[in-house]
Amino acid sequence: MVEYKKVVKENAGYMLIVALLLLYVLTKLNVVALLCAISIAGLFIFETFEGAKQRGWRKEVEEILVAVIVGVAIWYGGGFLLNTPAPLDGVTSCSMLPRIERGDMVVLRGTQINAPGVEVTSSEWEQIKQKLHTNFTCGPCGNEEGYTPYNFSLCRTSCMNSCLIAIDDKPVFSDSNDSLFSYNYEMCKLKNASGDILNSVCLKSVTVKGRTFEENYSNDVVVYEPEQNSVFYGSIIHRAFLKVSVEGKEYYLIKGDNNEILDVQVPAYKALDGNQCTFYADQKKENQPVPLEKIKGKVILRIPYLGYFKLFLWGYLEIPPGCDTVIG
Repeated sequence: MVEYKKVVKENAGYMLIVALLLLYVLTKLNVVALLCAISIAGLFIFETFEGAKQRGWRKEVEEILVAVIVGVAIWYGGGFLLNTPAPLDGVTSCSMLPRIERGDMVVLRGTQINAPGVEVTSSEWEQIKQKLHTNFTCGPCGNEEGYTPYNFSLCRTSCMNSCLIAIDDKPVFSDSNDSLFSYNYEMCKLKNASGDILNSVCLKSVTVKGRTFEENYSNDVVVYEPEQNSVFYGSIIHRAFLKVSVEGKEYYLIKGDNNEILDVQVPAYKALDGNQCTFYADQKKENQPVPLEKIKGKVILRIPYLGYFKLFLWGYLEIPPGCDTVIG
């Protein structure tokens, strides 16, 4: 019993952190995440002062420096072995549900990306890039003359709980006569936490030069760094949708499994006009196709819950949009 009490006393700080992490997983309360972050910082400060009291500050600083050097060596050594500048990353959003969850830690490897491919000329690529960005118009969900409304997450969360009424100023399911490049949408189902099913509009395939490429969950999940002036920021963990080879250079169209559209379609701006909203991007701020050199690696291993420590320490306490529904 004495030995048990000693073990509990010596490890009370670590047990508290684990308990708070489990409590957060169950409740998703921001205050619990904050308490966990404070506990981690507090435990480090406490152990530093206790170590200095027992061994002196010089010895404690030396041990901290050794720990830092070992950590850096493991990071860069792991990166060298796995051929990636970042062998680990934490998942901060719900855009890859249900296959990868917020709070997961993922292990990366730099290698060939598994995704279907198509070759285009530089001239064709310049034309395609002009067609990648999409305008979405949201309006009232009632059946009004001139359009048919559809549920769409962007409209529901960012435009007064409205519905999607047009894509690029055309009816949502308009046929495209573009033989070079086009998006193909279908109805999809979103399931919320209560089990309710919402019908929505999802991109299901793209057509390039007469070939249609369907969304495929067996394609590799990759981590990439967005270009400057992108809508996204920080490392993005999404699935490769299509590889485009442009005279020896590779670009990727990428999509989150739980997102209704491709990353390049995500708009930066919103314009209001009465009871309608139009979401759009322009050259000042827009997501771009991802060049191969911006991809840090593909996901080879998922470790549940460990990524929460990154979220807590970096201040990602607020649950982001999109965590309340899962595309079925």
